[in-house]
Amino acid sequence: MSTDTSPLLEVDGLSIRASLRLGEIDLLKNVSLSLAPGEVIGLVGESGSGKTTLARAVLGLLESNVWVADGSIAVCGETVSTPTLNQTAKVRGQQVGMVFQDASRSLNPLIRVRRQLAEVLTRHVPGITKEQITERSARVLERMRIADPDRVLDSYPHQLSGGLRQRVAIALAVVTEPAVVVADECTTALDVTTQAEVVTLLRGLAADLGVGLLFVTHDLMLASDLCDRIAVMYRGEIVELGDVEQVLKNPGVDYTRRLLAAVPRWNEGVPARHA
Repeated sequence: MSTDTSPLLEVDGLSIRASLRLGEIDLLKNVSLSLAPGEVIGLVGESGSGKTTLARAVLGLLESNVWVADGSIAVCGETVSTPTLNQTAKVRGQQVGMVFQDASRSLNPLIRVRRQLAEVLTRHVPGITKEQITERSARVLERMRIADPDRVLDSYPHQLSGGLRQRVAIALAVVTEPAVVVADECTTALDVTTQAEVVTLLRGLAADLGVGLLFVTHDLMLASDLCDRIAVMYRGEIVELGDVEQVLKNPGVDYTRRLLAAVPRWNEGVPARHA
């Protein structure tokens, strides 16, 4: 983990509202958290808890009927979102990368992987040369622990396995060397073995590159393996935020205790974490 502890991401008192046919509703209420270099924070909660809304707010991908009502979001010390400011598009892709649950949302099925990486780099890295694009594209696939990067670069997404497609989706998110990566349920569609491999890969990205990772999941066991801290969300609020061991061994709220009770089996309350 990087020795620089200045927050890469700061969410301060964020409240988000939505306009529906029957009126306005609160989606997030006074949410605050900060993400340090090399840190992994898990956003955990049931469907509808607000975790994906928070992730989409950071990415600047809120729907047209949803808006920031109060608070702010800052990336690398620069405020990018308030009720009167929206600069999230400026940092998305360059300083903030994103990995979705379904790799097909990130990958164009009609374009080879090589060209997709090149388009991302050309769009977000001004002045990059063709030689640098070629070098970075190969390097990022090697970092994804892909054994045959040349074959993958020349493949269409449908020619790759589900695990390889998700690795390529992660490569697209990090090839621009962003400070923050937001991963929204990015392992849900994978089998258990591939899921464990991707978790190890994400942990390595944070540790080796100093990337701050915001990991959205409903799976507490998965969060315990990957994350440094866990933020438990319920009805649009963070009801508990702390180190993994603290949250799992000594949950402070009933909602966290109910989530823990719903996990099929725990070993003395805390599952073993990956080395």
